[in-house]
Amino acid sequence: MQIIKSSREAFATPVQAVSGIVGKQRQTLPILSNILIKKIGTRVEFTATDLDIEIKTFADIGTEGPDTCVTVDAAKLQSLISALNHGSEVTLSQQSDNDPTVELKQGKSTFRLNTLPAEEFPNRQTTSFAQSLVIPANQLRHLLQLVHFSMAQQDIRYFLNGMLLSVEGDTIRVVTTDGHRLAYCESKLENPISDNIQCIVPRRTVLEMIRLIPDNEEAITIEISNTEIRITWGTITMSSKLVEGKFPDYNRVIPTNNKNIFIVKREALLSALKRTAILANAKLRGVKWNLTANSLTVQSTNSDQEEAKDVLDVQYNGLDIEIGFNLLYLQDVLNNLRSEEVQFALHSNTGAMLVTMPENSSFKYVVMPMRT
Repeated sequence: MQIIKSSREAFATPVQAVSGIVGKQRQTLPILSNILIKKIGTRVEFTATDLDIEIKTFADIGTEGPDTCVTVDAAKLQSLISALNHGSEVTLSQQSDNDPTVELKQGKSTFRLNTLPAEEFPNRQTTSFAQSLVIPANQLRHLLQLVHFSMAQQDIRYFLNGMLLSVEGDTIRVVTTDGHRLAYCESKLENPISDNIQCIVPRRTVLEMIRLIPDNEEAITIEISNTEIRITWGTITMSSKLVEGKFPDYNRVIPTNNKNIFIVKREALLSALKRTAILANAKLRGVKWNLTANSLTVQSTNSDQEEAKDVLDVQYNGLDIEIGFNLLYLQDVLNNLRSEEVQFALHSNTGAMLVTMPENSSFKYVVMPMRT
């Protein structure tokens, strides 16, 4: 019984879309390593889940015949499809409903894969979503790209292991923090909402959104309940549990009285940090900044008493300041910004530094200093 008959590319697209969440964590249930492939007429639905996140998509690549449902190991199926020849026709078949294997075939190449019973695949409970909004894909990608790197990883303060999504009227805000730095970005919605939204989206869900959401103006629908978020665009639907808890008051963290301000070319500073990182302490990853009139000196040292020093011309006439930062925190923000110049605001030799784009208040990045 033939299930799928299509080009390699048409088969690969839905498999790649859903398989990203499979195998990212140690699975207690073998079925979670598999993709559910469900054929209804010529429509084939693909589903993957880790119980916290579910991704579904579909493609019109099924063959005529009875409806059927199989589960196949996601990693093996994706690897095999990726290794097949471009352009040639691919089929997926099963001898009968009781056959514990499926056959993937292209030309003279044949692969037989084990399956697990489709009835063992988790069935996500239907949720009632009380709030929703619509946003262009490239606008949402922009917001996620500018904050995702500041999310905590496996912090015992579980509410930091994700991103705050806040919507008030026509303004959407996203905020992330790991306790050492904070990233904030806001944007205006074309279609305002009547009810305010505030929830914490898990880290892995945010990273999957960045992986999958296209960089175009396609409309994305976001629906939210008390415990779940659902994101839909094109043929893809992603559902995820939300993080319980209260996100920290980010407004208290963002400095408002940092008067020592300078502007620097983003690429020039990024290059200087890349060079000084070579001789930085491998464990501490610290870099020291010496800020004087129209000059920024970037320095690093290591346990072998080696030293790197780079001097940049900047627009600055404030106090002389010597301060240290984590190299990775600075590189993260510079790598994700796309502006030609970046603005830094400091208060003194201590206290948090505020990073923004010149004459643009929609993005803020706060990083705490460190001893170097």
